[in-house]
Amino acid sequence: MQQQQQQEMLKNLTNQQVVQYNKLRQDYAEIFRVYLDIEDERKEHTLVLDAVKNIDPKRRCWRLIGGVLVERQLEDVLKSLKESLELLEKTGQNYNTAMKQKEKELLEFELTHNLRPQQNQQQQQQSVGSSKTQGVLT
Repeated sequence: MQQQQQQEMLKNLTNQQVVQYNKLRQDYAEIFRVYLDIEDERKEHTLVLDAVKNIDPKRRCWRLIGGVLVERQLEDVLKSLKESLELLEKTGQNYNTAMKQKEKELLEFELTHNLRPQQNQQQQQQSVGSSKTQGVLT
């Protein structure tokens, strides 16, 4: 049902506006996907750092670099992991900022071309309807 309403709203727009709207949505989805990938990598780095923090730094360990298994000392790998984690955090912050900016552009476009009011009205009606049944045991 929501797709039908969105298609009806898109009929009122010119082809150029529809293309622009779809491009904004695709850009936002791509930025969001990359942001999630970066967050997953950051979490993995954090897990590894937490797992090996109490191990002797002179101990041998192996790391997969570009498809090649390399033997190193733990202290070297820890330093590299910490640098990678810092880089991932900075990159994640940059993507988060870009994601918020793209979301703002998308919302402005939707408001400018009146694409969201019906959806907001439905959400308000649903919240009013659900608040009427609160506190009633059946």
